Amino acid sequence: MMFNLDCWRETKGVHGFNGVNQAKVTTLNECQRFCIVIISCVAIDWDPNNPYGDPPCWTLTSTATGQSLSGAITHYELDRACLDQS
Repeated sequence: MMFNLDCWRETKGVHGFNGVNQAKVTTLNECQRFCIVIISCVAIDWDPNNPYGDPPCWTLTSTATGQSLSGAITHYELDRACLDQS
């Protein structure tokens, strides 16, 4: 499975629910690659300005979203069918 930035839909100012924080992941590219290898991962939240000090990468198994209170979170949904065509 190849990495393709076109396979991600970006939405700013929203976040997913029940994400798992990936403490060792420090860049957006790493976060997206991490999600790709987890078959149940369908989206990520990227929050480089997290006020709680958590690392910025959250992997998600659902695409349900809500408004971000801080507005700084960017939600990315993965299109796995697109990956197969890459």
